[in-house]
Amino acid sequence: MKKKNMKKKTIYIFLSLIILIFVGYTIFPHAVAKYYSAKTFKNLDLEVKNLSLGNNKFEYVEGQAGEPMVFVHGFQSTKSYWVPYFKKFHNKYKMIAMDLPGHGNSSRPNNQKYTLQALSASLEKFIEEKKLDNFHLIGTSMGGGIATVYAYNNPDKVKSLILINPLGIDQKEKSDLQVLMEKGKNLLFPSNLEEFDEMAVFITGKPLALSEYFKKYALTQMVKNYFFFKRAFKEMITTSKTLDEILPKIKTKTLILIGKKDRIIHPASYEYFIRLMPNAEAVRFKNGSHAFVGKSFNKAALSIENFLNDK
Repeated sequence: MKKKNMKKKTIYIFLSLIILIFVGYTIFPHAVAKYYSAKTFKNLDLEVKNLSLGNNKFEYVEGQAGEPMVFVHGFQSTKSYWVPYFKKFHNKYKMIAMDLPGHGNSSRPNNQKYTLQALSASLEKFIEEKKLDNFHLIGTSMGGGIATVYAYNNPDKVKSLILINPLGIDQKEKSDLQVLMEKGKNLLFPSNLEEFDEMAVFITGKPLALSEYFKKYALTQMVKNYFFFKRAFKEMITTSKTLDEILPKIKTKTLILIGKKDRIIHPASYEYFIRLMPNAEAVRFKNGSHAFVGKSFNKAALSIENFLNDK
């Protein structure tokens, strides 16, 4: 009888360990990421807040005193993307960055659309509720497209516009990602670790400095959200053509940062922005990828600082 009970106990312990390992594997990376995000924001005097507007609940970070600077992240990203920029500018400017609808810790309402116009409207409601005025607006990739639409609709609100490799209008030249997509492969939606690593190199120009454990977790999250982001991606890219009509009408002083080695969006698209926008200047980075890292980031941050100091 004792042997039988001992055997049962051993089985229970073994099963408990399996459950703990599974729970740890699925939850631990998220908990660690959440902890370090919160710690980073706190160290930068950024407070994590929530704002409910109709069906939308926005999570965002907000700094203390200073001239307001609003950040808009890109597709499948979050407000945490901007942490390197926060570190550079938080002492002088009041940082404000939200998770866009359907991204990060913001809500994902069933009736939310993911066109540039719809996301710009969500940004507009957020800014109205925050009573922000005369602020610097900075966006990257999809966020650059959203910021562009917002600046067009609200010229009296935006003091300056900064676009980092913004989603734009396709030209004759095709990016490496577009060439792959024509062959039926979209690296923005990786299905295995090899594709995940390839995606990271496409975006940053360098392998991602993450352990395989955290890569697997990130990949799991992307796969889990595959169908949602696939739909959002389709809505987003089919509406970027409207930028053609509004770019010549944006009079706001604008800085466009261009990565010449961008493999997600062809740099020719950014040059088209320059040609159409009457009050835009460009800084080009010879070795810059879609997301600036390392030396390219330092140069980009310096370019932004110089641009803002000229205001």
